[in-house]
Amino acid sequence: MRGNTSFDRNFSGNGFAPWLRSMWLAVACCTMPALAAADDASAGSIPLSEIALELSNPITALRTFGIDIEHTQYQGDLPGADEQDGVKVDFSLAWPVRLKNGNLMLRLTIPTAGDQPYWNPVEYLDYADFIIRQVPDERLAVGQFGTGHDHLGAVSFDIGYSQTSDDGVFSMFGLSSVAPTSDDMSARRGQWLLGPEFALGKMADWGLYGFRARHVTNVVGSGEQELGTITTNETTLHLFYAYSLGKGWQIESNPEILYDWEGVSGNQWLVPVGGGVSKTFRIGRVPIKVGLEGYYFAVSPDRFGPEWQAFLNFTPVLSTRLLR
Repeated sequence: MRGNTSFDRNFSGNGFAPWLRSMWLAVACCTMPALAAADDASAGSIPLSEIALELSNPITALRTFGIDIEHTQYQGDLPGADEQDGVKVDFSLAWPVRLKNGNLMLRLTIPTAGDQPYWNPVEYLDYADFIIRQVPDERLAVGQFGTGHDHLGAVSFDIGYSQTSDDGVFSMFGLSSVAPTSDDMSARRGQWLLGPEFALGKMADWGLYGFRARHVTNVVGSGEQELGTITTNETTLHLFYAYSLGKGWQIESNPEILYDWEGVSGNQWLVPVGGGVSKTFRIGRVPIKVGLEGYYFAVSPDRFGPEWQAFLNFTPVLSTRLLR
């Protein structure tokens, strides 16, 4: 049970209501445009196995609106770390645009979070996980965990150019950016992040596999926490694998490995292992994918980091036109 401190923002009693409103809004936002996809007359004629495979491709030619619900159980050496957990919901819009020899890939991700744990060394000063990984030990000598309120996170926007060869090899290179949009002072970096990203994968008869890598660093802003300059240098490697079971069913694994170049020793790596299952089906002519995945962190920061994560995702297809 979490400590009920002055940093709990008095949201412990009514924090669930905003999440219900968010979920209803999310369903409305994705269902209405998804139903409009019924005008795509050939959507119902594309095999579900092909659509399911494309939905497992991070640089898919499908236009989609996704909802990812993430629950995290934490661990660490800080007092009370093992008792912490949190929920996040990401809304993402993928909108590829056909070019002469490939696709222009556009992706917008809007994260929201509720009741996220933060370390409070002194009143009105909160350390989010990325700060805990960086600060000297003496800054963590005293304090306790508190929880933040429901808030908008840092919105990210990716743009890239992708190609797929006749033998099923696909690649993408582009730029990833993160805006300082978080409205929770406990979690905000106060920085614009920017960096390159690259993806490479292979489609096969049985499924697909590959990786997507990115590195972001702060290009504007020195941070808004009261501890001096914060430097961001993070590399993420997203491995993806999907095996088709037929009739829209798939076994999947999508671990995202993170390396924090600014983290102190023992607090740089996050390495999850795991996977899950997904099902793609149709409502009318609209394809929809629902998936459930679970991950255990074989390597996590010593001080404070995730131990287990569970994901539930819901992805309706807005358009299949670029598959033709």
